[in-house]
Amino acid sequence: MGRTDWRLIILLESLALLLGGCGTTQPASTPAVGPQSSWEEIRNTPGLISLPPQIFFGTTGVAVTDVCLDGDTLGVAGTDGRADRVLAAGHPLHYAIGVGIQAGDAETSTIRVLFIKSFDIPACQ
Repeated sequence: MGRTDWRLIILLESLALLLGGCGTTQPASTPAVGPQSSWEEIRNTPGLISLPPQIFFGTTGVAVTDVCLDGDTLGVAGTDGRADRVLAAGHPLHYAIGVGIQAGDAETSTIRVLFIKSFDIPACQ
C-alpha cells in the first residue's frame, strides 16, 4: 500500500469521526450508548460497567446511584428507615461517573472507560 493510500485512510477515518462515527471505527463489542443515554439505558446494556463513587452510611458504602436526597439528609433509595440516613452537608449532589467495559482476560482484566456520564442525586420518593 502506497503512502497516498494511508493518507486517504486517515482522512476518511477523520471524516467519519467528525460526522458522528461509523461502525468500522469502533470495536463490535462497544455498546451504542453514550453520555446522552439515560441511566436506565446504561444499566440495561449488557457488558457496561458504571464506576460510581460511594457514600458511607456508617460502615456500609452505597453507590451514589442508589442514594436519594430527603431534605437535609441522604438516604438509600427504596428504604424508609431513618437508620439509612446521613447528613447531606459535605457530600456533593452532582457527580461525573465513568462508564466502561471490562477488557482483557480473567488475569489481566481492566475497565476501559468509554465515556463520562453526569449524575445528580434525586429526591427520595
